[in-house]
Amino acid sequence: MPVIGIPVDLLLERVKTQVGRDQLVEHLQHLGCDVEGYATMRRFACGPCGNLMEITETENPPVLCDRCGADFKAAPDGLTAAGEKDVVRMELLAVRPDMFDPGGLARVLRNYFKENLDSPSYPCQASDYRVAVSADLGQRPYISCAVVRNLKLDDDKIRVIMKLQENLHWALGRDRKRASIGVYDLESLQGSHFRYSSVGPDELEFAPLGYAAEQRWTPQRVLAEHPKGVAYARLLQHLPRYPILLDEQNQVMALIPVINSESTKVSKASTNFFIDVTGLEERIVDKTLNTIVTSMLELDPGARLESVTIEYPDRVKVTPDLAPQQATLNPDTAASRLGIPLDRAGVVECLRRMGHGVADSGGGLLDVAVPAYRNDILHEVDLIEDVAIAYGYHNIVPTLVPTLTVGYEQPLEVKAQAARAGLTGLGYLEVLTLILSNEEAQYDFLGRPRQQNHVVIQHPISQDQTMVRVSLLPGLLDTLSANTDHELPQRIFEVGNTSTLDDSETGASEHRHLAAAALGPKVDFGSMRAVAEALLREFGWRLETRPSTDPAFLGGRGAEVWAVRGTTRIQLGLLGEIHPQWLDHYGLSHPAAVFELDFARLSGV
Repeated sequence: MPVIGIPVDLLLERVKTQVGRDQLVEHLQHLGCDVEGYATMRRFACGPCGNLMEITETENPPVLCDRCGADFKAAPDGLTAAGEKDVVRMELLAVRPDMFDPGGLARVLRNYFKENLDSPSYPCQASDYRVAVSADLGQRPYISCAVVRNLKLDDDKIRVIMKLQENLHWALGRDRKRASIGVYDLESLQGSHFRYSSVGPDELEFAPLGYAAEQRWTPQRVLAEHPKGVAYARLLQHLPRYPILLDEQNQVMALIPVINSESTKVSKASTNFFIDVTGLEERIVDKTLNTIVTSMLELDPGARLESVTIEYPDRVKVTPDLAPQQATLNPDTAASRLGIPLDRAGVVECLRRMGHGVADSGGGLLDVAVPAYRNDILHEVDLIEDVAIAYGYHNIVPTLVPTLTVGYEQPLEVKAQAARAGLTGLGYLEVLTLILSNEEAQYDFLGRPRQQNHVVIQHPISQDQTMVRVSLLPGLLDTLSANTDHELPQRIFEVGNTSTLDDSETGASEHRHLAAAALGPKVDFGSMRAVAEALLREFGWRLETRPSTDPAFLGGRGAEVWAVRGTTRIQLGLLGEIHPQWLDHYGLSHPAAVFELDFARLSGV
């Protein structure tokens, strides 16, 4: 997790309750923060863009600006010392981005200390600012904006806002993929009707942040040469046109989500700001905007918030929307789930200590108004967790449950362990392969026709992981292919689950399979049949084989595996020598033989 340094003076001056340093750390830990302790941070300012960077006393000065990418090795005069700051260092709590800065964290502490049990509110006035959204932004279609006025900056506040922006990119934006933030000096913008559109790679030129106004760069050059462009080119380089934000006079505000323009940059003299958040998912975009603007208002109580009208091709929306999210909670459920003696009034107080608005009508449920900047409340259990935090996990007395049970190993696992021991004794090495696979590996690379009964991954992370495997053999052959430089013979096996669609409640079922593979100059059908026969004997079965036409096997060298015990006969799987055509695909130059069995049927579990 990234580590953030919260300036101690900025935090404590916003909280009335007097707490010592050790007490502050303790309270932060009770709120779920992983606190590293206190430190004195050295600060350095970037000359080209004004960015403030912090390092610990033992670290070397930065060589690159983390905002504009300026190279201080090439231009040492661009980096100047900017004093020191006493901070409390803690890991970022990814689910609570509203606690990433001293303003937001102080807001949480004020409620937690019962200084104010009312849910924070932020008046928002209407403005004339509008943003027209083009219809050709299919890859990044959503934008939310706001105007913040009368926010007086100093070095500390500039640093806090820039760091908050960076951390929100990490927590909510997933490194700018899902959401990215732009903050601009409002006085540098022309007019009040802006445009969120797209631009070709060489369609216009602008001066990126940190470069002189006369240095004009095309979007394509930014992605190819600018440090920030190189870092985030992966988000845009596959697109024919790039997202861009323009003011009324077509001045470039930002190449989104890469970098702002130099002409709109924020300085210490700035007091009025235009903020935008763009992204792939409207909810995340809105939550990110709510988080940053409310934190900015917490930094300066004299600041004022104004809304912006967003004009989509098919609708109009006003942002930010700071209306609380409505939820309900049964207080009896909260107390019983946590196992703590909390009555209805106690649950209400705990919720208010966590910043929620609570309307207690006296009926069964509590109506909870969740602040608009909270991104982590998705279910009743999330509210119960907040109740537990406010009550204090450290205040819960550990007790034994009234009834105790003794766990034991599942019968299938006991049998699987016996199979592992047997195959290991026969000279086979156990491997574990990925349960996610793809249609080519599971069907095409063994010549098998594609079926429709496999589980498909709806949003696969890559083309190699589009389905849940239906066979263990592709994974074993991949393993052999990756180890062709090892001595022969090679003998491996795996006990693992496969999955197929069915008519059950979940729509799919898992099947425990056992597969083995051997590779070497003397490997053939007979040697693998002997291994399968020995394995079946361990479980009290006799092996029978019947011819198989499975295309994975060499003609006449494939068989169905049947287990026989008395008058009982069950089909378990397949056994055979892999066809040379498929061996060539895997880069295997020696014979390979395999078997794959339905282990649940073999073990009788």
